[in-house]
Amino acid sequence: MISSFRYHVGIAGAGAFAEFLAGALASLPSFHLFAVAGRTDAKRQRVIDAYHRRQPQAGDVREYREAEELIVDPHVDIVILTTPPHLHAPLAKRALEEGKHVLLEKPGGLTAEALRANSQLAARQNRALAVNLVLRYHPLTETVKQLIRRALLGAVDYASLHNAAHRVAEGHWFWDERRSGGILIEHGVHFFEVGRDWFGEAAEARGFALTDSDGTRPRVGATIIHEGNGRRVPVHYYHGFTMDPAAPESTHWDVHTPRGRITLDGWIPMQLSVSGLVSTDEAAHMDALLDAIPKQPSSRALEQIRQAADRLLPSVPRSDAPRIPYERTVVLSDRHGWYEAIAQARFLDFCRLIENPNERGFVTLQDAIADLALAEACTAAETSSSAR
Repeated sequence: MISSFRYHVGIAGAGAFAEFLAGALASLPSFHLFAVAGRTDAKRQRVIDAYHRRQPQAGDVREYREAEELIVDPHVDIVILTTPPHLHAPLAKRALEEGKHVLLEKPGGLTAEALRANSQLAARQNRALAVNLVLRYHPLTETVKQLIRRALLGAVDYASLHNAAHRVAEGHWFWDERRSGGILIEHGVHFFEVGRDWFGEAAEARGFALTDSDGTRPRVGATIIHEGNGRRVPVHYYHGFTMDPAAPESTHWDVHTPRGRITLDGWIPMQLSVSGLVSTDEAAHMDALLDAIPKQPSSRALEQIRQAADRLLPSVPRSDAPRIPYERTVVLSDRHGWYEAIAQARFLDFCRLIENPNERGFVTLQDAIADLALAEACTAAETSSSAR
């Protein structure tokens, strides 16, 4: 359901992601970019231009140099914080105190405790607060979840996430862990959110980091034992911000079961492959589900695939039927369009929190707190191990 309300939105932090969001959300009836805060005229203008390319008749957008100036603007209904992570918690607190609804870029704070404190403040202020974790709003991510939960290839034995990203420029706040929290906190929470949803909560966790000669730690990872439905699943997460800018990035999930394998490719997922031994009934169910995946970017894609799964998939597969080899790959196009679609779905979910106090949202604030706590635990473990 698309919100019928129109909100005056202020974006605080005028970097590349703010520019993306301004364009991605511009087509939503519920979104009106009212103000932008950023340290330079050029950065603010890029955000405004991205919005006006989609909404050329929208009128002037207010500009502020400091986030605090935007936050106290009485005409701003929603504050989206796209600042570096160390500013998330204090600025969110200030915005909530001013009576604003707040959508935070991940991770939402440097500590789970800070995010939890703001959650409590939001409840007291009767204001919506959420973290912009978007990957679960993608239909391919949800399709993997449905295949896992329905055990169509058997229960999961092991999984891994490999994320090879371009190296961030020297001197960027990303490398200052006092401002970013480190890679697992700043970036890894996206994938911990998916892992928790697919495999269950973390029962055990340990991280590692490798330090380069310049003092940065561009290669990090974590091994987590997830536990759900009485089953423990080891999952290895790796993030390397080492890729040459001219080389292609890659993000790859690999899920292994006794009867097959599920792979998901792309930071914004664009390819899903399923292979293994299945019964003819299971093959028909999986084909029907994969056929139901929307091929064009849509903010309603998650809702469509969940409805399809409830309609098409059995609760428990038969265990005694003869099995045949199965192999199927679904490839999507328009990566940028899908990125915009899942950002729109997250924003619309946030609007429902504002409009209905009883709404929890799809990715909840409690999820974001759990993701951040897990990232903290793995970061503390990696710091301890690298100090030896």
